[in-house]
Amino acid sequence: MEELYKGNDKVTGEPYDVSKTPNKDRRPFKAILDSGLVRTTTGNRVFGALKGAADGGLYVPHSEKRFPGYARATEEGEKDTYDAKVHRTRIFGAHVDEYIAHLKSEGNNETYKR
Repeated sequence: MEELYKGNDKVTGEPYDVSKTPNKDRRPFKAILDSGLVRTTTGNRVFGALKGAADGGLYVPHSEKRFPGYARATEEGEKDTYDAKVHRTRIFGAHVDEYIAHLKSEGNNETYKR
């Protein structure tokens, strides 16, 4: 199965689905996301795990609607958008780096040390 359904080589945040390129002999391994007691709000860490599993080559049925970077249309006639760059920055933890830099520049050593 590893040779039939390779994972995503580049981490771009773009949608990736192994079922888009099916093999006539075998279907991809299908996994279902069980969020358990985790609240499934947009941008939650559980969707980062889902993205990692999908990029790794598992077939996990999903949509991008809960990924960071997804925005619903505000006006009628517009389309929903998904910005993969926003999701990529979350994958690599750039939002944490920005917060640390903010704490350093603010001069709040007590919060920074915590």
